[in-house]
Amino acid sequence: MFAIKSRQLEILIHLMNTKKSTYTELAQLFEVSRKTIMRDIDKLSGMGIPIYTQPGYGGGIFLSPNYRFSHSFFTGTEIEDIILALHIAKHLHKRPEKNTALQKLEMLIPELAFLKELDFDKYLKIELLSKPITTQTPICSTINKGLDEEIFLDITIHQKRYTVAPLYYILRPDGLHLYSTDGTNFFTFEVENISQCKTTSQTFDRTEYLHK
Repeated sequence: MFAIKSRQLEILIHLMNTKKSTYTELAQLFEVSRKTIMRDIDKLSGMGIPIYTQPGYGGGIFLSPNYRFSHSFFTGTEIEDIILALHIAKHLHKRPEKNTALQKLEMLIPELAFLKELDFDKYLKIELLSKPITTQTPICSTINKGLDEEIFLDITIHQKRYTVAPLYYILRPDGLHLYSTDGTNFFTFEVENISQCKTTSQTFDRTEYLHK
């Protein structure tokens, strides 16, 4: 949902399957801007993943054909964190996506097949929310675009309209909230109560507001 971000992992999986792509193709595939894809590629490259770009005719974004995930890509602690995060996500959303995610991890790193056998339900009960949340909605997709690309949003809630810069989500016992600002005032909206949400052409720099 939020953030290696899941999209960056999906980009890596896509490149492992196709071996070549372009900024435009990836932007269309993941429904984000070219600028966002460029940041994702820079992030993956900075992690030591052998992705390179080639300009001009026949160029694009390439992943080294010899690249394979290694079991050493994740430390033992990181693997525990992944399983815990998937377990929490399964309970938050009330849907069985944990197994699907683990299957993808196993495809990337066969050595992680044992993860499917771990059952956190035996040892950990999740009681964080009074009701399940869903982020697979058009409104959340628009919010995510605003967060990713630092774009102001036009939000309607309780028939009142706000033009705000989305800063981050807040997960509370009563549900998912969006923390945002109009440049002067700060607002926390319950996402479930947002009836309309559209992007604008106005951009912002998140770092200008996070220290206020």
